[in-house]
Amino acid sequence: MRQVSSTADRAMTPDAEVRTKQRCLGPLDSRLTREGGQERTSMGFDLERTFATGFFGALSRDSDLRGEIVAAMTECLSRYDTGPWENRFIVGGVFEQILGSAARELGLHVQNAGARLQGYDLELADDRGISVKFASGRVQRSARFRLTNSQGAAGAWRRGTLFVQTGLGIGYADPDLAPGITTTSGDGKSLDIYLLPLLGLWGVEAPPARPATSLPPQAQVTFAPDPRYFLHLPIPERPKIRAPRLASDPIARDVLSSGKTERLRRAYRDAI
Repeated sequence: MRQVSSTADRAMTPDAEVRTKQRCLGPLDSRLTREGGQERTSMGFDLERTFATGFFGALSRDSDLRGEIVAAMTECLSRYDTGPWENRFIVGGVFEQILGSAARELGLHVQNAGARLQGYDLELADDRGISVKFASGRVQRSARFRLTNSQGAAGAWRRGTLFVQTGLGIGYADPDLAPGITTTSGDGKSLDIYLLPLLGLWGVEAPPARPATSLPPQAQVTFAPDPRYFLHLPIPERPKIRAPRLASDPIARDVLSSGKTERLRRAYRDAI
């Protein structure tokens, strides 16, 4: 979820790749992904895709854990509205922890890796991981996810990604599975990806087209539906909070309660 630079994937032999997948997937599924009846032998994004389909498949059979995911996300958004900019990064980090915890509870070997600068949020193996992106608000045909948010060049989409969309659920895609659907933002410093082609990939019904509405070519790309890469889940909408709390407030209170800064602690007030 955090915007950091990516590193190149490390090459593996086919045997090493299988062993890596077995460490990542745990007891759920240690098989290679099969597409069209043919076993894929190239490195590509097999590890990430196998993780995503295994994760979604196991979650689809565990209604209790799905309920806990929704409850945790609802609690997070009700406490820290994403209107204030600083809360957006905090909420993103919390969502990463929620998904990582859910994966581990299902037996997948995954680590939350946001504390290191490696370009992904959930580590599956050495230098192999999945990014997590969250978007709230009404789903529109022109909707986009922000992939990178840099101060210089827009960068490129290089990692398999879990897309968390309010009102819909969680979907997976990667640059090979869904090519040609990214665009730079207006300032040229960020990279976005269009949601509409992803909905087609996931087999999710798209919102109706509006008359006289034109979309750029990247938003009109179509893919053969593959529902394995999507999990329907009632991700909560962003609540309307008149006086949202800032995530830095409880951290500041904790720091000032160390016993070394009594005068500052007495003078502390939550941000308005």
